[in-house]
Amino acid sequence: MNHFGQYFRVSIFGESHGAGPGIVIDGCPAGLPLCEDDFLPDLERRKGGQQKGTTPRKEDDYPLFKSGIFNGLTTGAPLAIFFENNNTRSGDYEKQRAVPRPGHADFVANKKFGGFEDYRGGGHFSGRLTVCLVAAGVVAKRILAAASGNAIAVSSNIAEIGGEADLERGLQRAIDEKDSVGGIVACTVEHLPIGLGEPFWNSIESLISHAVFAIPAVRGIEFGTGFAAARMFGVQHNDAIANADGQTTTNHAGGVVGGITNGNPLSFRIAIKPTSSTPKTQHTLNWETGEIEDFSVKGRHDLCIALRVPPVLEAVTAMVLADAMLAAQLVPRVIDLSRQWVPSPMVYHITTQAEWHHALATGSYLAPSVAHEGFMHASLHYQTLGVLQRYYGGQTDLVKLCIDTSQLQCELRYEWADSMQQYFPHVYGAIPCAAVVRVEPVA
Repeated sequence: MNHFGQYFRVSIFGESHGAGPGIVIDGCPAGLPLCEDDFLPDLERRKGGQQKGTTPRKEDDYPLFKSGIFNGLTTGAPLAIFFENNNTRSGDYEKQRAVPRPGHADFVANKKFGGFEDYRGGGHFSGRLTVCLVAAGVVAKRILAAASGNAIAVSSNIAEIGGEADLERGLQRAIDEKDSVGGIVACTVEHLPIGLGEPFWNSIESLISHAVFAIPAVRGIEFGTGFAAARMFGVQHNDAIANADGQTTTNHAGGVVGGITNGNPLSFRIAIKPTSSTPKTQHTLNWETGEIEDFSVKGRHDLCIALRVPPVLEAVTAMVLADAMLAAQLVPRVIDLSRQWVPSPMVYHITTQAEWHHALATGSYLAPSVAHEGFMHASLHYQTLGVLQRYYGGQTDLVKLCIDTSQLQCELRYEWADSMQQYFPHVYGAIPCAAVVRVEPVA
């Protein structure tokens, strides 16, 4: 009922005006570095009250770990995360209990659960619960990064609001009309392997579509050219295969053929309906009197739900793909990142006057032999120090550069190489690899 996924399996619980929503993730590999701060960027993107057109209700949305984390690493046990509700105004809903909102789940929830449902703020049907989906997506993105050397990237953006590609203009139209408005949100996933998904029932489109419709207000989805394909000829729509890696000259299929990823970018769009809770006067049934009456929704609501959807869409997409990667055995059940270190010179030591003059003359230095110490000296100023302490239990000596800088009339600058991601894919490129020491005279 409230579960999704086969190997990366999520269960969502809570209500809009209850103690708070939460999520349980079963099947998360052990050994994945995870802390509360890792969740904050995506949670901030989802929050209301952050931009024009979103609900003024503000919640802290700080993740509280209840299970599955020990010493900053996932344990392999179910990961339970809870979010407290601290800013509810339930009285707004007491006044409208007798009048189910048109377009909302009020009426069907009452019929399905016999009147025992928590109707405040939409209860378990509320968009408030998407905070849980975003949390699951953060974990899923970490799994995808660890499995792909940080190559797989999930991104989403708002393509239209109210039929306008100019988002500000579309939003302003709704403000002028004193009504809510819908939008279109696009999602792209880069660098997926070929072969995710199964024919028929578990096609990658089927799985993503299933997850996407868990986002309240979604009305439709299309992959690649979508419905426009119905107006094309075959030679127009077919994506010509350009090389042995499966790269195609066009991407009308949206990166999926036969229900299976083909190595090209996964591309799809979803349609988001206008918020059903609109201040505009409507007509609806009063189920206490049995009469049809005028009705206007009070309370705090989003003018345009689409504004908050991108991080949620990324999250459910990442959930599906993490599950598919686990199913394809492309993700180990234990991610031991400490064993991914490959001893190799990171900073090349300058130990002689001749070597130093060579460095000054060329602007950089690559020594043929080094005394590699495995870690960089903690005194080097770099913003990842806190990250490193978390992953290596306080060990902050990363590589020691054998130079007495007090005797040098120059500055040392460090070049950070992307290749370091192959050793530490879980840090999203935050850990530096000084493949080159660049020297510049002091101005």
